[in-house]
Amino acid sequence: MAVRLKFLKSPTFLIAAPVILIVCGLEKAQFPALQRYELITFDWRAKLAQSFRNVASHAATNIGLVEISDNTIYEVRHGHLGFDYGLYWPKDVYAAGLKELTMEGVKAVAFDILFAELRPDQSLVALPDGSITTPDDIFAAQLKASGNVILAADSDEMPHSKFRTNAWQVANISVDRDADGVLRRDRAYQEYRDWNPDILQAAGVAQWNLAKTVDDREKHKIIFISQLNQEPYEFPTDDEGRIAATNFLNSVPAGSPDKIVPYRNFRAWSMGILLAAYELKLDLDHPDLEPGRIILHGPNGLTRAIPVNKEGYFYVDWSLTQNDPHVHEGAFELLLAAQIERKHGHPVADFWKDRLVVIGSTATGNDLADVGATPLESHTFLVNKHLNVANSVITGRFVQPTPMALNLALIVLVGLLAAWITWVVERAYSGTLLMLVFAALYVALALWLYLEFRVWVPIFLPLVCAGFVTHVSALVHRVRFEQSQKKMIKQLFARVLSPDVVNEVLQEEEIRVSGQRREITIYFADVRGFTELTDVTQAQAEKYVKEHNLNGAQAEAYFDAQAKETLDTVNTYLGIISDIVKTHKGLLDKYIGDCVMAFWGAPLPNPHHALDAVRAAIEAQRAMAELNQERQKQNKQREEENGERTLKGLPLLPLLPVLSMGTGINTGVAIVGFMGSETHLLNYTAFGREVNLASRLEGVSGHGRIIIGEATFNALKRDDPQLAGMCLEWGPHTVKGFRTAVRVYEVIWQPSTGVLQPPGENTNIRITKPAAV
Repeated sequence: MAVRLKFLKSPTFLIAAPVILIVCGLEKAQFPALQRYELITFDWRAKLAQSFRNVASHAATNIGLVEISDNTIYEVRHGHLGFDYGLYWPKDVYAAGLKELTMEGVKAVAFDILFAELRPDQSLVALPDGSITTPDDIFAAQLKASGNVILAADSDEMPHSKFRTNAWQVANISVDRDADGVLRRDRAYQEYRDWNPDILQAAGVAQWNLAKTVDDREKHKIIFISQLNQEPYEFPTDDEGRIAATNFLNSVPAGSPDKIVPYRNFRAWSMGILLAAYELKLDLDHPDLEPGRIILHGPNGLTRAIPVNKEGYFYVDWSLTQNDPHVHEGAFELLLAAQIERKHGHPVADFWKDRLVVIGSTATGNDLADVGATPLESHTFLVNKHLNVANSVITGRFVQPTPMALNLALIVLVGLLAAWITWVVERAYSGTLLMLVFAALYVALALWLYLEFRVWVPIFLPLVCAGFVTHVSALVHRVRFEQSQKKMIKQLFARVLSPDVVNEVLQEEEIRVSGQRREITIYFADVRGFTELTDVTQAQAEKYVKEHNLNGAQAEAYFDAQAKETLDTVNTYLGIISDIVKTHKGLLDKYIGDCVMAFWGAPLPNPHHALDAVRAAIEAQRAMAELNQERQKQNKQREEENGERTLKGLPLLPLLPVLSMGTGINTGVAIVGFMGSETHLLNYTAFGREVNLASRLEGVSGHGRIIIGEATFNALKRDDPQLAGMCLEWGPHTVKGFRTAVRVYEVIWQPSTGVLQPPGENTNIRITKPAAV
């Protein structure tokens, strides 16, 4: 529970929450620009399903395609098959092909061709019995004789009543491409208006656009729109929507009703559904229209549930490609040739027996061309849509998009998971790698669900928008935060650590700036004699001002010059100590007057922090000794020069102060971290009992001594026994603020110059033998 609440309060979650809400809004709005990317993933799945799955196990065995190709047009045009017509054939050509299919025992035939008009201008045809008829009548008669023909309707354009009344069914063949021009879906059915012949005749004369007709039942009127000027033509209707016949007829024949019904609604199912319905004997007149699906019933409890959206569209299970081996294909000209063979008494094989056949165009470069893009092919003949729909219904295999509620849940879950991964995984590249692994698993699962069950799980919005946008946004925030944090730490540490140590700190994956307990070694070094130097310098300055009668600005200038010289002297000594601390990778904590505080072991771990601190202390004492030797040489030169200056009456050169240093070092667990506030003063420091003890050891170290605590000595024995052998053990020492006496040791950093004296004036300290190593 604590981890969960901590995550919900984290900046990562605060970034993820609005991203998830926005993506959920985009999912609800169904923006076409974003849906396009999801449709691309649908195409990818469809291609993989068609390539890597056994299509035969999910393909109907009796679907066929009769192609009207460029070669068919050529053969008919040149009279090779008993006809000599151009591109727009009389319908007796189609009747001949249909007749051959019927004679071969075809189960059902669907024309993917519109027969919306009669052609009275075409030549009459002489029948074998000597009678004369029209090509339209021949086609209508063959439709009735076959009894299993499906005709096409498109964009409110129905087959002519002469053909429609003789066909088995009328199918909707409208093509609804997505915004990118790819045909992925089909409409289960389309409501058409079957217009009264008198209305059709009047519309032809008045040039009305019947597709735009408005039937306002509430206001009892029907409005026809002119194709020429969009002018409306209103006619009153009765309660049943009928119009007076006299509006369209000059005279009403005797016995005819005086009112006519302008149209009747007609449900035209998808051509592929009709083919499958003929095969399965599905009841198309009594479907169950439920939210999200259409259920068709057949004999013996057979059902087919077609998943549809609120507009009635369903996504096609694209399994069959152009020239697919599972589709029986043949040329229309071969049907015509077979008819000639039959007339000559030659046998013809029943190639189309028990097939469900679509007659469609595969011609190019003319008005019959019907090509476009599908998920399987970027350029193919769209008649394949009917074959895939029929195959889907026959096999009962439909593409099932996941419902909106599940899509929203996936967006939320994936977004939160991405945020959690970014929050939990400390290393940015590791988090990104884990996100990529999760994305691969998610895509693999989505692919498996589609391949096995045709379940379409969204990928783009949940994974890309909610998942990776959340991850990248949180990662950018995290990187910027860490960069700003590192910048702050670099600014804070740049003056107290050596540059190479600062770089090491910045390379750490996680920089802890809050308080933490760490074992460290604390170092205090105090410049001895600074107070005395200050007093002496002040007295000498006052004496000089008095002797030379300086007053006002002159006196202040002299005092300031002496103060600067004193401060420069102390800074020289403190600067040497500070540089040596940094050289040995210690952290320079602060200056306390004339005292330097430093420590080792934080912010970077250092297994040898005690050894490094002692070595730094030794080097600092030796550097101080060298500086003092140099100053003593300079003072001798100044004394000689002052003798000459006295004879000449010149001001004497001041002697350079020579100072010493006492050092206290202690090792132990302390609290380290930044103290203060960014607004005022922020300092990385250490505090605790062990820090206080190091300060107390410095207080008793006297002049030129390095006093260390017992823990520091034990660390020296472990890391550098030779250096530990140079230490002398002092007796137990009682220090201020500590109830029990502590064992202290002195690090001998130079050859012995005589009897060693205990540090300070504490009589409890006594010299013992060198510490055992």
